[in-house]
Amino acid sequence: MSHARGRAAAALLPAAALGVSLAACTGPASTVAPPSAAPGARTPAVPAPEGDPFPPQARGTDPPEDPRGADPAVVALREYLLQQAIAVNARQSDPAALPAFTATLTASARTWALPLLEANLGDEMPGPYPVGVLGSTRTAGDRVELLLCLQDRGWQVDRATGLPLNAARYGRATAVVVRAGERWLVDDVAATGETCAADQVREERF
Repeated sequence: MSHARGRAAAALLPAAALGVSLAACTGPASTVAPPSAAPGARTPAVPAPEGDPFPPQARGTDPPEDPRGADPAVVALREYLLQQAIAVNARQSDPAALPAFTATLTASARTWALPLLEANLGDEMPGPYPVGVLGSTRTAGDRVELLLCLQDRGWQVDRATGLPLNAARYGRATAVVVRAGERWLVDDVAATGETCAADQVREERF
């Protein structure tokens, strides 16, 4: 995100109501944001299967070496943020030229992720939006909601100077990741309005 780029990630910037520009990676400030999920639209949580590496009750911070990085839902989210950053740095928003980016998203997510990506073109991303996974809820065998800490401001830099476009800001967000056959895809990302600490995210630079 850059300037007023308002969406998270995350890495994140991502989907639904992140109000912060988590989406793409770099680019000029943007007010574009994915649609927010309708209130009360979440599926009731169900217990995670025995042996689940990322049980619903798991809560805590995401250490530098994230032991939950192997969880397929987490891997899918990180891949989305990575491909978003790559696309922003390439100043490319044409979905036909971004198969790796669109492959991380559900059809529904593309409706907000592509406009958000286009709005963020212009600045530079030193890497994918810094994100930390604080916990998860498995609402169904093929749907996981991740609780995140995400740097949603101050990550993108000016291409000419290399300086951050904004002061750093860290906020909590949720990401919905769903399974489609053998793959996991990002379906939504939304800000919760709460803050979190810088030491709860993990930075990855190109």
